Amino acid sequence: MLIASVSFRAQPHKRGEMLSAVDEMVERMRQAPGCAHCRLLVDTEDPNAFILASEWLSVAPADAFFASRGFQTFRGIRILLRDEPVIVLDEVQSRITRLIHAG
Repeated sequence: MLIASVSFRAQPHKRGEMLSAVDEMVERMRQAPGCAHCRLLVDTEDPNAFILASEWLSVAPADAFFASRGFQTFRGIRILLRDEPVIVLDEVQSRITRLIHAG
């Protein structure tokens, strides 16, 4: 499994435009072969800081998506951002899931 995190910060006056563009990217990513999950997360301290977090079944489909024309359009939103987006890829060897029960 691979976890991909794309971190970026919107220019405050361009936040709405950026969210619209990223919403389209989230939908493309969710429909991409090999993508298990995709979420857009907002920083609680900086409402203009975001992470586009996705889980991939393996490295190959993630690499294919990030090299695709569909993802390259994401680079077009650069004018709406404060800095360059940063992509971090983490390979996960195993996962343990536990439920938190009240009481």
